[in-house]
Amino acid sequence: GKLRPLLVNFIACFAVLPGVALSIGHALDLRQDFLVGMVLMGGVNGGSASNLFALLAGGDVALSVLMTITTTIGAVVCTPLVAEVFVGAFVPVDSIGMLRSAVEMVLLPLIGGVVTRAALPLTISKVEPFIPNLGLGTALPLLGGVLAGNASAILSAGVTLHIASLSFNVAAGLIGYYFAAVTGSDERVRRTVAIEVAMKNNVFACILAAAHFDFQDVQIPAATACIWCPIIAAAMAAYWKLSPPCVPTPKLPPAPNDQRRAPYRLVSP
Repeated sequence: GKLRPLLVNFIACFAVLPGVALSIGHALDLRQDFLVGMVLMGGVNGGSASNLFALLAGGDVALSVLMTITTTIGAVVCTPLVAEVFVGAFVPVDSIGMLRSAVEMVLLPLIGGVVTRAALPLTISKVEPFIPNLGLGTALPLLGGVLAGNASAILSAGVTLHIASLSFNVAAGLIGYYFAAVTGSDERVRRTVAIEVAMKNNVFACILAAAHFDFQDVQIPAATACIWCPIIAAAMAAYWKLSPPCVPTPKLPPAPNDQRRAPYRLVSP
């Protein structure tokens, strides 16, 4: 069933990865505003581009979409909670403001999409084939805007922050794959979970950082991850594209044997 990988992805997304991000930041001795940005990056939902990379890697695209939806809904409450729990002890966190922003930027558009599809099913069915390209075309300017707005800060942040961002994305993918493996998922599901866990909604993290923290550089880790996250996901998809997952062959029931053994007869000497 899909419940087990959904739970693995959700727990990794909001319980494990913020701690991983904070640990990497401490290990590389990042300054405080970068530490907060790392935690915020680790505590947001999965990015929708993971669905495309899951397709390229031979993963389960339907499961990838479900995982993106569940973490997107969960981020409304979990992301502000992650920020409060992990960094609220040493920096002020506007949890209510973050919750309000999450509702406005995540929950309301999601509800609007569901309502629109229910109200205009014929119209939506006609434009549905173009929605993936439309979504990609919408995401690229957002991503480009984040990178352009933080270009000088990304370049001046130093190689350590790039190592932290790269290490986080690699660790996230490995954690997703390992957790899926130990919980009994097959190879196709492991790849799907690995890509989903590794790909974060870094644009959302940048927006939250810019809107709700006094330190401007809090958004720089997520902006840096906008570079490394798709590179790591593309590398995973390219590697797995060369080795398609083995689908286990279902065991067929044994063929009925109509031949019955003749009963043994005692032969007298």
